This record gives sequence, structure tokens and C-alpha cells, in this order.
Amino acid sequence: MPIISAEFAAETDALLSWLRDAALPFWAEMAIDSKGGFFEDLALDGTPNTDAVRRVRVQARQIFVYANAHKAGWYDSTAILDRLYDFLMTYGYRPDGAAGFVHRIGPDYTVTDAKRDLYDHAFYLLACASLMGCDGATKHDEAAALTDTLLDFIDVEMGACTGWTEGVPAVLPRRQNPHMHLFETSMALYDVTGESRFMDRAARIYRLFTDHFFDADNHIIREFFDNDWTYADGALGQTAEPGHACEWVWLLGQYEARSGVDTRCYADALYARAFENGGVFLNDEEDVNDAVRRDTKRLWVQTEVIRAHLAQMEYGNKDAQDKAVAAMAAFRESYLNPNGTWNDQFDGAGGMIATTIPTSTFYHIYGMITEAVRIKSLGP
Repeated sequence: MPIISAEFAAETDALLSWLRDAALPFWAEMAIDSKGGFFEDLALDGTPNTDAVRRVRVQARQIFVYANAHKAGWYDSTAILDRLYDFLMTYGYRPDGAAGFVHRIGPDYTVTDAKRDLYDHAFYLLACASLMGCDGATKHDEAAALTDTLLDFIDVEMGACTGWTEGVPAVLPRRQNPHMHLFETSMALYDVTGESRFMDRAARIYRLFTDHFFDADNHIIREFFDNDWTYADGALGQTAEPGHACEWVWLLGQYEARSGVDTRCYADALYARAFENGGVFLNDEEDVNDAVRRDTKRLWVQTEVIRAHLAQMEYGNKDAQDKAVAAMAAFRESYLNPNGTWNDQFDGAGGMIATTIPTSTFYHIYGMITEAVRIKSLGP
């Protein structure tokens, strides 16, 4: 670890102050309905879009935010967590009698999409890990039992020879993204239980990363695949998302810290490729040859940019701290609003083009800020 600069400390403190004093109170007070669930998104003036269809996983991501904020002592989330868990289980879990969580519910809380999605279920498991690790939550036992039930469901109903299918029903293309979040979740479950079975699961996903997701020729993450993990046909198979490459840089560091496996060569290669053209923010989508497909810039991508810099700081990269400071400062100025909301997307010319404030984005913001706080605490 390098010596923590005054500039890095100041940017971290500013982000934490925004999170603790503005964002956590705002969303708890302004974005929860009468039944205890978060709205899918807000209008740009900060009022809830009450008619929006909700992705059920958004509730799980908010459990992650508020459970960990409570654990950190940044917000008293006790009442929110109880009501949010009850909302999730009442309206999302088996409302049609089938196993697992449905994908979407309407404004009247009825099911609008009953598919069972692997990506979604990674976040239900992350919510369980968050509740199990939070002394302020009363749902520890329920979350532990649900964890085993969901893992059995995923392994039986979505299991494949290597990795897992996209969900129930199984569809193509297969994606690396759900597996990446199962990787994250497996480590979170290991952290709260100490059980080796969760690191064994993480190791399975790490092998998928080394064997299929990481493109050793181009130093990118491949996104879409056929059943046998060959790249999907056409333009889809040539997709590269810089945000996911940065997310993997951070996750590889987390895996190395827990497993002792040396992941540095992969993390360094992804990091160098992602920032080879300079710039503070990264595009939403490119291709394997660096051609820009979408020069728009979602907020979540930039949180992963910052976490990649933070991971490289911990690896000892001497330039990463200055890059992190620049990105954190630009992020605060461009994306965060003083009232605790955010600007979700900008166009290539720097104009804000988001039409809503997505609730789901809080997961990315919270993860980035807490990682900055952790890194600050490590350095002299």
C-alpha cells in the first residue's frame, strides 16, 4: 500500500459525508412505499415513479446497502431492513407457487414476469449475506435458511456442466455477468460464515474466468457465449464492457486476499487495457478491437473505474492513487447531487441524458464508497 495522500483522504471523506448525511436518509425517507419496498426509480425532481414496474432484485440490492450501512454505524436501518425483507419475501418469493424469486412485479404488486433469473438470484444471496452479517437485522436465521434453499435451487434448476444457465427457463446467450456476481456473493457468504464451501464455489467461478471470461489475446472480458462457452456469434460475441473489466479488477483482488491465489497478472492486464486511452471516465460499451459502440457513460461504470484504481492501490501500483483521486473528484462533481440523488448517465459530449434516477444504482455507489473508506484505513 502506498502512503495515503491528503487528497485521497479528503475525497474519501467527502464521499462518505455525502453517503451518510444525504443519500442514506434521502432514500429511506423518500423512496419507500407504504408496504416497505423501494420504488424502481425516481423522477428527476426526486419524486417516486409510482407507476413503474419493479425488478424484484432492486429490493435485494437495497438490503445490501442498508444492512451494511447499519453495520458500519452510518444509519439506523433496523426498521427498514425488517420491512424490506418482508416485502421481498411477500411479493417476490414464490408468489406463483414455483421455487425461487420472480423477476418483475407491477405497481399493484402482481407478477409481470415470472422467469427465474440467475443474475437476480446472485443478489438475493448477497442480501442474505448482508443480513447475516448485520447485528441490527432480526432476519439472521431466515436469511441463513433462505441461502441454502436458494443455492439448492440454483444448482438443481440452473446447473450446467460448467457454470450455470441464465435461469428458468434457460435461454441463450449465456453471460459472464451473473457468474461475476455469484463470485462476489460467494465471497460475501464466506466472510459472514467462514465456511469453506463458499470459497469452493468462488474457486469454480474463478476457473470460469480464467478459462472463458478472460480473453488473453485482447485483455478484455468476454460477455456473451453459446452453451459450450464459445463466443456468441456476430457482434454480440465481440462485445466488451469496460465497466465489467474494472469490476473484475476489484473482484480479483478480493479473491486473492481470501484464497491466496495470485491473480495479479489478470488484474494488471485488464487494468492496463481499460485505461490505455487515458481519460477519467470510461464508455458504456466497446468491442474487442476498441471500437466505441456506446460513448455514453453510465454512473455504475464509473464507480467500478474507481474501485479498479483502489484495487490497484492495494496491489501497490504507484500511479493508481492519483488516478483514483482524479476519478473520485470528477465523479462527485458530475454524478452526485447534494440532496442524495444522482445523475445516472451522460452522453459523449458530457450532457446529462438520464430521464430517471434508478434506485438500483445505489448498490454500486455504496460499494465504491465503502471500498475507498477501507483503503484509506489501511494506509499510513
